[in-house]
Amino acid sequence: MTTNPGDTTADPIEAVHEAIRSYRRSRQQRDEAIIAAAITVGRQTAAEASGLSMSRINQLVNNRGRRTTEPTL
Repeated sequence: MTTNPGDTTADPIEAVHEAIRSYRRSRQQRDEAIIAAAITVGRQTAAEASGLSMSRINQLVNNRGRRTTEPTL
């Protein structure tokens, strides 16, 4: 395995876990921004801006209070 200078992740499995954690954080931030937009400017506008379907926007908004913590890796 090659490592980049300053890379503290030498374990490839840990690198995978960190990538998964980063992806989940990014997705959570994206969902929160979309929910805020849907509430502020309307679901249809949020759907158009995000490229998501209206059913997905409705699901995000309707489930916003029901979020649970993802299992940790």
